[in-house]
Amino acid sequence: MINKIIKIFHFLVDIWQMSISYLPGQIGFALRYRFWKKRLKFLGRNVRIDIGVYFQNPQFISINDNCWIDRNVVILAGLDSSKREKIIWENNEYPGLPGEVYIGKNVHVSIGCILSGISSGVYIGDNCTLSAHCKVYAFTSHYRSEKNPSDKNYCFGSMVEHSRQCIIEGPISLGENVGVALNVVILPGVSIGKDSFVVINSVVSSSFEENSLIAGNPAKRIKSRFKQLLNKELVRDE
Repeated sequence: MINKIIKIFHFLVDIWQMSISYLPGQIGFALRYRFWKKRLKFLGRNVRIDIGVYFQNPQFISINDNCWIDRNVVILAGLDSSKREKIIWENNEYPGLPGEVYIGKNVHVSIGCILSGISSGVYIGDNCTLSAHCKVYAFTSHYRSEKNPSDKNYCFGSMVEHSRQCIIEGPISLGENVGVALNVVILPGVSIGKDSFVVINSVVSSSFEENSLIAGNPAKRIKSRFKQLLNKELVRDE
């Protein structure tokens, strides 16, 4: 009897979540805020959670004050205890916890972005923006086994048995005031220093120092984002 009551309760919660997930206007924002305030690890003040947002394992997700999680954003978090083969890419600059997604203050995660912090984690500092359809993957499938690269039994994707999968994982960190333009992909183990900017359609597979203008596939440091002053004289960009 108790199990039936629990199932009915969870069913009603799911129906309620589905209903408010696509409710427009200020009422929708208010109801979604109240719903997720009780379920996320932390939800700050004045956070806008827009239509169609999906959180996996919300107890591993923190969103600080004055953020906008835009339409159809997907945020994946949590720990992976599977026995799949894993390639670990280290990131000593990552300040967060394994499997957690942390979003700092005054951050806009734009339409259609995907943040995958499963197992490793994603940390986004204050005053950052991820433009539409950016992909930030701290956890992703690899195209073959690293231990047995000639083994054709390995598949790319998550639907085959774990013994035939190889995963790449590594935490991702973005410092304060990092701008990420349209359609950028950021891969596991990457750290982008504060005050940097990533240009449209770039694929970022390595880390960059602060105040970098980053572009290309694979992405490279083009020059300084902001011109620097030294002894009150303007220094040319590198």
